Amino acid sequence: MNYKNKITSLCILLVALLLSPTLSEAQKVKSKPAKATTAQAQPVTAAKSLLWEISGNGLKQPSYLYGTYHLLNASYLNTVPEVMERFMESRGVVVETEIDSAKMMQLGAKMVMPDNRLSNLLSKEDYALVNEEIKAQFGFELSMADQMKPMTLLLMLSLKDYQRMEVLKEYTGQPLDMYFASYNKKSKKKVSTLETMEQQFDLLYNHHPLDKQAEQLVAYVKNKETAMKMSDKLVQLYFDKDLAGMWKLSNDYNELTGGGDMAYMTDDRNKDWMTKLPAIMKEQSTFIAVGALHLPGENGLLQLLQRAGYTVKPLQ
Repeated sequence: MNYKNKITSLCILLVALLLSPTLSEAQKVKSKPAKATTAQAQPVTAAKSLLWEISGNGLKQPSYLYGTYHLLNASYLNTVPEVMERFMESRGVVVETEIDSAKMMQLGAKMVMPDNRLSNLLSKEDYALVNEEIKAQFGFELSMADQMKPMTLLLMLSLKDYQRMEVLKEYTGQPLDMYFASYNKKSKKKVSTLETMEQQFDLLYNHHPLDKQAEQLVAYVKNKETAMKMSDKLVQLYFDKDLAGMWKLSNDYNELTGGGDMAYMTDDRNKDWMTKLPAIMKEQSTFIAVGALHLPGENGLLQLLQRAGYTVKPLQ
């Protein structure tokens, strides 16, 4: 397998997987349920909506928060006209990041471990188990990827999981977040990002030590069938616009796959984003498109916006 020729497309897929709720965002720390301390907080946990209006706290015009599924393509928006209506009337859009293909080769270096090998990180039994799965899914021996970081292989296997989902194949076009950003660029509207690609790759490859990544890879392979069923359920909950259900299931998924404390993937990022979003929304009406599992939870964007003095209202 010639990895140099495939590294760019693989990096793009890995960025998408980082942002997707089924793998990385589903592997969250088991958090306490959000506390509805006021009447205003009730819709955050009760309403089945992926689209929310943000108003008050000095905003002259409302902005909108939309929870996306990053591997869902844009023709899905034909089924939710209320989302397109708010997107079109907004003056700007915020997405988590934009993919810069020129940086892909450079970032691809974060996916490998030149000074280590998988055969050093896994026991003989676990190596054989992962090798069997890699051969079944991709047709090559694990020895050919011996210096790939365990997270790289975990994401590749997860992508295979996504590819079998017929419900995702029904929709065509660009992934939702890419669509929103590219449409606004063509329309000469402002596009803001919350993170760089470098930050996102560091989240994947530099947060957990390699031995922890190896544990997660083995846990995923050992629990693959159950994990796939949970992934299917998570996608259905997304289509049902059930944020509370997604949040609960994501915690269960995290326990199954050995995700450990991954609050850095949601809580820390949400809090960082809240240092940027107020100024963006104050400037103009903005459509904020981020992964759906950034919305619920005690430190989800909905709760953080409320605690900052904004009013959030479900629109679906």
